[in-house]
Amino acid sequence: DTVNSVHHFSIPGSFSGNATGQFSNFRLSSNVHVPGRWAFRTDHGSRVHVYNDTIELVKGRRGQAKVWNKNQSGFSVVVSTDFGLVVSYDTNHYVQISLTYTYQNTTCGLCGNFNNQPQDDFRTRQGQLVSSDVVFANSWRASGDDEPGCEAQCGGLACAGCTAQQTALYSNTDHCGILSSSSGPFAACHQQLPPQSFADSCLYDLCVGGGYQPILCQALSVYASQCQQNNIRLQSWRRTGFCEIPCPANSHFESEGTGCPATCLNPNSTHNCPLPVQESCICDSGYILSGGVCVPHAECGCSFEGRYYRSGQTVILDENCGRRCSCSYGSMTCHSHGCGPFESCRVEDGERGWSYQTFDGLTYQYPGACQLTLAKVMGLSSHPNFTVTAEKVPRNQQGFSNVLKFEAEGHRSQLRWK
Repeated sequence: DTVNSVHHFSIPGSFSGNATGQFSNFRLSSNVHVPGRWAFRTDHGSRVHVYNDTIELVKGRRGQAKVWNKNQSGFSVVVSTDFGLVVSYDTNHYVQISLTYTYQNTTCGLCGNFNNQPQDDFRTRQGQLVSSDVVFANSWRASGDDEPGCEAQCGGLACAGCTAQQTALYSNTDHCGILSSSSGPFAACHQQLPPQSFADSCLYDLCVGGGYQPILCQALSVYASQCQQNNIRLQSWRRTGFCEIPCPANSHFESEGTGCPATCLNPNSTHNCPLPVQESCICDSGYILSGGVCVPHAECGCSFEGRYYRSGQTVILDENCGRRCSCSYGSMTCHSHGCGPFESCRVEDGERGWSYQTFDGLTYQYPGACQLTLAKVMGLSSHPNFTVTAEKVPRNQQGFSNVLKFEAEGHRSQLRWK
């Protein structure tokens, strides 16, 4: 469980989840993977389906996304709906989904049933309460998931195969042990957010990843982010040579940056920001965010038909690719466009990755199937219905693409990343 009437879960693995009844506007299915979570690596992608919209976010880029609202917050892209669903993706390794308490006792899937009782979250699609995370997760494989190579192989620490030497090394305060150290930089957060499950997940990841430092940094940053969301101020834990954050041109790192950075579209967004402080790359003085890039104020782009485009950006619009439009310093110019006789108009680019923490606070690891249900509304209800699924699709012999999908009342949206 989380505070402030909103429940959060983080998702390294493969899964599927739904909501039922009056909350049936939303579905998300996905097989997902955070670097180091399994014995093989994948690329990351996320696709969200809500109503008839599709959102795709690509790893390493501030994705173009819009359902009812999409904003960049710190290192994350945040997608929010009008019925209380919020999805945050850091465009690298961490996805967080939040639901209001109006969905309590109405969800099912890998994120649990949201009833404040984590001990009963391992309930299969058939309603059976099981003790095995693998059996539980496999039951939520989404329909049509028959890609080769996506079968469940193992569960929990057995997948990592940590040796006694690895466990001792990665549990010290130079590695995952820093999370639970009473004199460490995260100590102020321990009472509000017990660190043990985060430390266990960190150990699991490092065993799989062979101690690769970026995996450690990701595990620490997830805990730090959760602490900041609970309005807890932490000591600085990043240092030269250890988990440093390189920032793009014309920006700098702040450990307690605003969650509502100023943008060309909303230059006053920092005023009365409702979000907690968070690690961010903040634009330098005289610069402002334009499509995820810090530019001089004079180089802001175009707001056109409900979307924002960077200055110099050219896009093809309409379902039949009927217009080619270019933005130049705030002015959008469009010309007729079309496809040739052997061409089709379609969207390409962006592929479709995790440990799971249910709405009720139960944390577990699961490497397995390619498409699983994260959360959905159970039964009939007058509230908006939704389904959230996560999907992992083999791209080649080495990796996978990942996609986070939302569906609500016949509408679809998706977040994608590589």
